[in-house]
Amino acid sequence: MKYIVHLIVVCFLFSCGKTSSPSIANQASAIAQNETVAAVAAERHAFAEKEVKKDNTPPTPAEPASQKIIKTARISFAVDDFAAAKKRIADIVSKTGGYLSSEVESRGSTEWRNHLEIKVPAAAFDSCVGSLTSGVSRLDQKNITSQDVTAEYVDLDARMKTRIATEQRYLDILKQARNVKEILEVEVQLKTIREEIEAAKGRLQYIDHQVSYSIIYLDYYQTLALSAPEGPGFLQRSWLSVREGWNSLLGLAIEALGLWPFVLIIIFIFIFIKRRLKRNRKQAITS
Repeated sequence: MKYIVHLIVVCFLFSCGKTSSPSIANQASAIAQNETVAAVAAERHAFAEKEVKKDNTPPTPAEPASQKIIKTARISFAVDDFAAAKKRIADIVSKTGGYLSSEVESRGSTEWRNHLEIKVPAAAFDSCVGSLTSGVSRLDQKNITSQDVTAEYVDLDARMKTRIATEQRYLDILKQARNVKEILEVEVQLKTIREEIEAAKGRLQYIDHQVSYSIIYLDYYQTLALSAPEGPGFLQRSWLSVREGWNSLLGLAIEALGLWPFVLIIIFIFIFIKRRLKRNRKQAITS
């Protein structure tokens, strides 16, 4: 009788464990379906925003504050004094609250050039561009572009919030798991959801930084040949040409020295052939 009672209890627990597994699976499937519906709704919302922007209807007062616009400028101009221009640009960037993210300076015999990548707060972008281009000797290029990333930002934010809610539902399901298999299945889903959340957060932070700090690609230069006394004269250029020619001749001589094994082989073959011909002549005379 005791064994029969134990057998009944084991069968009951086994049946409970089997019925709990489909419940977990059904809940996970329902969560996945809800997440798909939410994703489609977010895409429709973003598409609707794009369609609204195509119309000529005036924007609401709250819309400009929510817009995400990335501004970029490409500027190129010539200067008369490179050192003074470098100091002036540094002062302008500092006053507008910006900073240099990269700088590449090069100087040749006829030109002194500097490539800058400047990041300034979006609010000071227009004033910084105006200050940089004012008073230059010759403006070669001034190109300003604006990229509206509002729809992408709203879509990413909606997807991230949906995944956070999904993560919380999976955590609730994890509390109901009764065996190792169910726990592992839920943790796999949680890992995927958390990776997607982190990726969305990273992208949103990147967009926020790009929007808050505009980029200015600045290229300025000084033509030394046209700015006395830095520009080299005729005698100096002639001397430079003679020196470059002498250096080229020395380079050829050094390269020729590197071929000495082949030269020795050619000399050895020449001596061997010469002696062989001389020997053949002697034999022909004696015969």
